[in-house]
Amino acid sequence: MKILFFLILIGVKILAFDPKFKTFSSDFLQRVDSKSNSIEYKGNFILTQNQAFWNYTYPSNKQIYIQNNEIIIIEHDLEQVIFAKLQTLPNLSKIFKQATKIDTNLYEAKYQNITYKITLENDEIKSISYQDELENIITIVLNNVKRDEIIDKQIFEAKIPPHYDTIY
Repeated sequence: MKILFFLILIGVKILAFDPKFKTFSSDFLQRVDSKSNSIEYKGNFILTQNQAFWNYTYPSNKQIYIQNNEIIIIEHDLEQVIFAKLQTLPNLSKIFKQATKIDTNLYEAKYQNITYKITLENDEIKSISYQDELENIITIVLNNVKRDEIIDKQIFEAKIPPHYDTIY
């Protein structure tokens, strides 16, 4: 569930600590460093106030759809679809209001015993990093950030191949 929080977290304008946007999209590079190895993920995402679409393109193809408290994860490599409900969503405004400025473009926010370091560039989130409960260091770098552009609403509709296994 922490990864879902993290995915939602990066789409919010940190400088004003105010999650007011019509749409927010970006390409991303996510790196997970453990004691023994590293792995990188690439993709893009689109957020609105009540929907999210995450498209992982590397190293595997996966889509994540979030609407209200429901999530659909399509894992193409496994030919499966996971349907789940999010029990709680974090109060982003509260978290950002508690964030502290560490340096010119560096902020720190705490949530559920995890410290998130948020780096800004031109008043937009450039990267977020944190250490998870397994001592992995996760860093997500954003590129090609776009705000308040017109988006085809069909992007938020999951396209599920009929032969995929379904998990509830």
